[in-house]
Amino acid sequence: MLKAIIAEDEDSLRKEISKKVMEISDVQVEYITNEGRDLLNAILRVKPDLAILDIKLPQMTGIEVVKNIRDVLPNTEVIFITSYDEYIKDAVKLYAADYIVKPINYNRLINTIERVKRKFSDSSFVIEVRCGEDVRLINTNDIYFIEANRKKTFFCTAFEDFMSNTSLSDVYKLLNKKVFFKASRSYIVNLYKVYSIKSVSRTSLEISFRDKSKKAYLSKKLYSEFRDRLKDILSQPDDMKAN
Repeated sequence: MLKAIIAEDEDSLRKEISKKVMEISDVQVEYITNEGRDLLNAILRVKPDLAILDIKLPQMTGIEVVKNIRDVLPNTEVIFITSYDEYIKDAVKLYAADYIVKPINYNRLINTIERVKRKFSDSSFVIEVRCGEDVRLINTNDIYFIEANRKKTFFCTAFEDFMSNTSLSDVYKLLNKKVFFKASRSYIVNLYKVYSIKSVSRTSLEISFRDKSKKAYLSKKLYSEFRDRLKDILSQPDDMKAN
């Protein structure tokens, strides 16, 4: 079940958005508000999977709210709804799932929510890996990439980075192959976390991730397959793609 929060200061529109979202299967609206500071407190308390919010909210804008939550809730998806299109660059920098200019195209809103649902259903499950004498439980939705490091593996995740005794090949067997791609002999990447790629040598490309300075590397021999897999699961409206 996808947990959602809605924030819109216009009463009639707030009710209309809420009604449309509540009609979508497997989506639970946990909180509805009409102002920004209340929205921020609600998000930090509820920890929703999805926040649907207007940008021009009283007391605190939607952009300000998302800037305040990104470090502590990096996996919360955001859909901005607004009467203004000048904030789209801010939305891209905050990794918004969509940016919808009023009047609302409800087919687009529903399609974006369905895409977010697929992301969470595909990637939110727990695996076990060995860390010394302990076994660590990891929500795979938190994983950015995994790197082979001699006989161990390095995990780059949303909340911490750590080393595991479980080999890269054994970790790969545990992962959802729709979501995780073996980019080379040394790297496995979460396709949902990829932000950009660029060529760095004759044989490899550098992969950058949302909210992370660390990089992974893709073999150029696998680029075509990698690109096709990204297109399959990360399709976005054209005006939400970074230049």
